[in-house]
Amino acid sequence: MNQQRNSKSSIWQKSFSFEDVKCLIVCRGPVRLETMQTFESMGASYGILLSEKDSIVYPQTLAPELRWIGKRNGKVHHVADYMGATREEKELRIEEILGICSRHSYTHLFAGYGFMAEDADFIQAVEDAGVVFVGPSARVIRKAGSKDEAKQLARKLGVSVTPGEDRICALTLIRKAGENPLEQFKTWIQQHQLLLSKQFESKTLEEQADELIQAASSRQMELISIEEIQQETQIQLGKLWQEFPGRRIRLKHVGGGGGKGQRVINHPEEASDAVMEVLLESKATSPGDNKNFLIEVNIENTRHNEIQLIGNGSWCIELGGRDCSLQMHEQKLLEVSLTEEMLEEAMHQYHASGKTQEANILSKDLAMLQSMSSQAQAFGEALELDSVSTFECIVENDSHYFMEVNTRIQVEHRITEMVYGLEFQNPENSEDSFVCESLVEAMLLIACHGPRLPKPKRIPRTNSSVEARINATNAALRPHGGGLLRFWSEPGPNELRDDQGIGLRNPDTGLLQPYHLAGAYDSNVALSITQGHSRQDSLEQLAEVLRTMEVRGVDLQLNTGFHYGLIHWILGQDAMLRPNTRFVQSYLALAGELSRISGRVNLEMVWNQLMNKTEQNFGKEASIILQRKKSLLLRPIGILLQDPHLLMGWLAPRNPRRWDHQEGVFRMLRNPFEILSELYHYLRLEPRTNASPVEQIWEDDQKLLHEGLEFYQNLKERIGASEINWLELQTLFDSENVQSHETKSVEHINDNKLELGNNPDFLNRIEASHSGFQIGLDLLRLPVAIGEEAGFYEMRGTADLEVEIPEKFNDPETFEQLISELVPSPPTQGDEIIAWSGGTFYSRETPESESYVNTGSRVKTGDVVGLLEVMKMFNPVRAECDGTIREICLDGSLGVNVSRGQTLFRLDPDHPLQKETKQEREEKEREVTLRLMNWNEAS
Repeated sequence: MNQQRNSKSSIWQKSFSFEDVKCLIVCRGPVRLETMQTFESMGASYGILLSEKDSIVYPQTLAPELRWIGKRNGKVHHVADYMGATREEKELRIEEILGICSRHSYTHLFAGYGFMAEDADFIQAVEDAGVVFVGPSARVIRKAGSKDEAKQLARKLGVSVTPGEDRICALTLIRKAGENPLEQFKTWIQQHQLLLSKQFESKTLEEQADELIQAASSRQMELISIEEIQQETQIQLGKLWQEFPGRRIRLKHVGGGGGKGQRVINHPEEASDAVMEVLLESKATSPGDNKNFLIEVNIENTRHNEIQLIGNGSWCIELGGRDCSLQMHEQKLLEVSLTEEMLEEAMHQYHASGKTQEANILSKDLAMLQSMSSQAQAFGEALELDSVSTFECIVENDSHYFMEVNTRIQVEHRITEMVYGLEFQNPENSEDSFVCESLVEAMLLIACHGPRLPKPKRIPRTNSSVEARINATNAALRPHGGGLLRFWSEPGPNELRDDQGIGLRNPDTGLLQPYHLAGAYDSNVALSITQGHSRQDSLEQLAEVLRTMEVRGVDLQLNTGFHYGLIHWILGQDAMLRPNTRFVQSYLALAGELSRISGRVNLEMVWNQLMNKTEQNFGKEASIILQRKKSLLLRPIGILLQDPHLLMGWLAPRNPRRWDHQEGVFRMLRNPFEILSELYHYLRLEPRTNASPVEQIWEDDQKLLHEGLEFYQNLKERIGASEINWLELQTLFDSENVQSHETKSVEHINDNKLELGNNPDFLNRIEASHSGFQIGLDLLRLPVAIGEEAGFYEMRGTADLEVEIPEKFNDPETFEQLISELVPSPPTQGDEIIAWSGGTFYSRETPESESYVNTGSRVKTGDVVGLLEVMKMFNPVRAECDGTIREICLDGSLGVNVSRGQTLFRLDPDHPLQKETKQEREEKEREVTLRLMNWNEAS
């Protein structure tokens, strides 16, 4: 419990003490440091595990959390790894962990998320050793932590679930048993001397098959092979496709999480490989491993919602929801809170602004959130939940389907903490209460004092919260290992950042310790969280956090640019937009199309053409004025064109609107000088103390920008119309009117006359200054022209708060190619297959399998020639052309570390690859550049 709470005089509150707690923290990632700091604030002591990969395998990868620990002796325990790759290694690790608990007198154990946090065997062993597990008990996990068991319980409670099959292993065994499965079951029981429960004979056939498999697994025996599971999967897929023709099917391991152990397949021939990939990623290929996985109809236009639960075994309450639909490769990227308070407030605002359709959509969302929350709480009560868990659903239109229960704390738990707290009230004194605002704190509170904790009251803290997962991924959101992080700015005033301790500075020097993102574990580096009174408020705060965040290093790639662009895109549509789980792929495809086009633009050619045109039309003096603006204009535009994610965010609509382009006519709706100033702000190039010249606007450019902004501000003041819009202001500069020497005026929106007077010299000077300031600012339409050609404005939010996506960005065959434009492959000689990222290369599916290819093997374009494990995700390495393997450059039979661009194979292509010549590239650049420069020329 919080030390401040302990200092209060209430005897009841003081009774919730943690002085005798000594907890071993066996997880890693952002939650480890959070847990260490939380336990310290509660007065509990702790120790941590430290793996070889987090300490000695790679240089400069020492776990940054260690900087938080003052005296490490007896608090840091070295292990080979946190879990182990095989069942045997896992069992050895469990023994090792329990040995550490025994030798160092640990009373509790905290597993966070990942690794063995939901492993019932591990947690049972912890409980049997007399150590208190801080999290759901083994009983709860056996009942709901396994995805198949959870769906069976959900069906009993009348909760809607996705169509599919939950017991593929049981069905495989039944088919193998033949026409009389019960007799064959008895034969296997006697043959292998399997120990079964007394209720075995009263169970259903599927339940008996499940128990047989579990009994055999406990003795490291296999009653069914992976090949037999693959065959049964084909049969079950056929049945599902008969019932749901044309639908994609998802395979999902019962113990999977974080996007691992899942595959979506389109065709029967993909099934066998998908089964093996699911089992490999779930480390379930050895004898005794749980090989069961779910086979589900993949709901395509789906959102991913989840409800946070917490209970003590007697009571259970829900803490609102989270929308986790913005994801890629089954891994969440940007999560937002779902609260009744936020939805009700947003509905009120829509009604007030006349947006009835949007308000009605949110009304349905509110009803669905209430339904999900009610079902989740009923599920938790039936489960007798004794810690935290998450009730996960997929949402399609106005329906929701139960997906699974995660019987652990979630990565995104912080956004729930931002919006709700827990108030515990003394049953004997209604004036005596305390508030818990941390789920980690609540977990230890329940683990230590659960039975005597009264059911808490959910209390609102703020309406909305948002979390961005900062991952080590490239522009295409593929894992990127190997970067060295040297500097990270401190969290902003409105940011909560969980960064594993990477940002902890040396107290003497104020410097960070360099940290190598080696890629030994998943790609998540940190979490950045903001909160606000509305979704828009919290998103705007997160956008500002990302704008001002500075991260520097060597070969460092993070997804901060993706988040920055995406948040601006969402805000440009509607903060309450409800994208589905496939949206990010389409969004990346659009970014890839922008990258493809902007990569063909030659800015020097643009500038030379503009200089020539200016001199021809306005004379030498005008071209001299334009030349002074070269870096002022080309620097920010060049940065936009080099980073498609920044370009995505810049092109997104804003209020007030900057431009429009209706019916082929483009026009600026605001002063281009103001737009240029906003671009410098957007790119964080405004003047900053202690920033290097490359990080800010140059002095001469700042002077030009300031002069332009000041000129128009003074002009507005001179005419007494500070709020006049750009289109109205431009009418003052009609050259024919200026030359007539008559009094100039413009009708303002309030029907007042704005007088400029009738001094011709004054008017001519204003006209000349205006013309000089505006020369060259037409270049600001170049990014818009690129967006138009790419189809940027065809992807947009609708009044239903959904996203309208053009077909070319929704077609799997197209968007994969477009996404690849974001990260071109490393250059090759045309006869190589190379590693597209650093990672671990495997030449075979399992140690017992045959190699994918050998010297002399024939391959076709797209054939799998190996596997590249990057941050715990297995990615196929494919041949990029037809040919014959000439040389195998390294032995990957047991896995070998490789770097990005390293040659894996050499082959003899059937047809020599045609490389683009320098002349061909320049010709394409000229064609694209001139076309874009002439875009909307008439306007």
